[in-house]
Amino acid sequence: MLKVQLHFVLILAALAAAAVSGGCCAGPVRFPEKPLAAEQTASGLMRAYDTTGDGRADYFTFEDDSGRIIRIGYDTKGEAAPTEWVALDAIPVAGARHIIFIVDGIGDVVVEAMRKEGRLRLFYPPSRLISTFPSMTDLALTDAFRSAVCVSYEVVYYDREKKSIVGGNADYMNFKNQSWVSNLAYRAGAIMDPLSYLYPGWAFEKELGDFRNVLDRRDRLDVAAYFVSTAGLGTRLGLAGQRRVLEAFDQLTEELVQKSRGRVKVTMMSDHGHTLTQCERVDFRLYLQEHGWRPVDRLEKPRDVVVIEFGIVTYAVFATDDRPGLAAILVEHPGVDLAAYPDGERVAVEKKGERAHVERRGARYRYVAVAGDPLGLAPIIEKMKAEKVIDADGFADDRAWFERTLTHKYPDPLDRLWRAFNGMVEHPPDVVASLKEAYCAGVMSRSFWIPKIASTHGDLEQKSSTAFIMSTIGPVLPPGVGARHCDLPPIMENLTARPWPPQGEGKGK
Repeated sequence: MLKVQLHFVLILAALAAAAVSGGCCAGPVRFPEKPLAAEQTASGLMRAYDTTGDGRADYFTFEDDSGRIIRIGYDTKGEAAPTEWVALDAIPVAGARHIIFIVDGIGDVVVEAMRKEGRLRLFYPPSRLISTFPSMTDLALTDAFRSAVCVSYEVVYYDREKKSIVGGNADYMNFKNQSWVSNLAYRAGAIMDPLSYLYPGWAFEKELGDFRNVLDRRDRLDVAAYFVSTAGLGTRLGLAGQRRVLEAFDQLTEELVQKSRGRVKVTMMSDHGHTLTQCERVDFRLYLQEHGWRPVDRLEKPRDVVVIEFGIVTYAVFATDDRPGLAAILVEHPGVDLAAYPDGERVAVEKKGERAHVERRGARYRYVAVAGDPLGLAPIIEKMKAEKVIDADGFADDRAWFERTLTHKYPDPLDRLWRAFNGMVEHPPDVVASLKEAYCAGVMSRSFWIPKIASTHGDLEQKSSTAFIMSTIGPVLPPGVGARHCDLPPIMENLTARPWPPQGEGKGK
């Protein structure tokens, strides 16, 4: 397996070098980085831009008291002053193009920070999206696009019927776990995924340029586009890489609105967040072997364990015939935050010395703390009891749990842990470990080729779990209200008055 992985990586390196030497289209984002001038008027802030490069202001934006751009202006008489204004909110969605940017791995905290700096001001305030657990692209976007269920969390899993590990690079390159891609107008070919981690800056510019070619075809009103290189920039550069992404999309949105005179609407969303913390890879095979387990590729004996690895992520999955025993030894590792596994008709959650059960009855959940409080829900439960939203048996409505854990250390933990083993994928593992943010797991060759992982994702905690969505059409959700990715279809239909998901073109371009 390791030799295959290394061979694959070397091929990718050669392809990347050839691509870089061949160059790509220059300047995919053409809107000025900074205004020529900014003037505080009695009605709000006006910024003036030179979009033609002649040194004269020809385009103007006007912000309301909240800082959102509500009007744009043009110099139509060569006076370097606005002579024609367009009220953006007066332009109906009907007939306007709707561009949906899906940026991989950008959390709501980064978006909020940049908005406070005065960026992304064509958009209404963002709303929180809570990702799946594990917080992974395919799982979240499958929910968002009502797509066919994923085969597994990633494209590699242990098949109990075949008694072997199934999947890998070939299946990944053929989008086997990405049925949601069929709803996109743009998604780069799968070869761009590994290149995005080897040469993320180049890949990002390449994707932006290729996306412009798709946009220029003008063959549809709704254009959904996914950018994998944003994940590479976050993984390699952390916060700096994510800021680069948002700055570029801010400029691109400004350009699209400016050139169309406001007749382009833009929605931007992400699939999950990122830890924004450099991590160290955990060798779970070595750790388990040192503690009396037998890492294998085929389960045969009681203490056999299959360590299932693919991407570099902050969770780890295992196949075993002794789920409680494996969980007990995993939570002893300093890099493991908690472990979860199916236990009859419930899901068990363990930390070192702590244990709880997640139980479901219809659309209601119950959290039973057996020893300690591994999810830290006791204060929330007390408030829910006081509000009388928990019944006599300890169950409360799924949405009640969601609303009260939206900003918790583990957002929406009950539903996310339950779905991790019940219906979210065809082949769930036996045990999932959520790792602490300074630790990661995955195939050794990937961590060898990218020795410094500045940030990644996958765990149950807030930073990995919280994505965002915002739009120039209007508020996606009321202030303080969040949603899951699976909630998006009716939300987007209400926002746009169009069917969701949008029409796509199939696999990557």
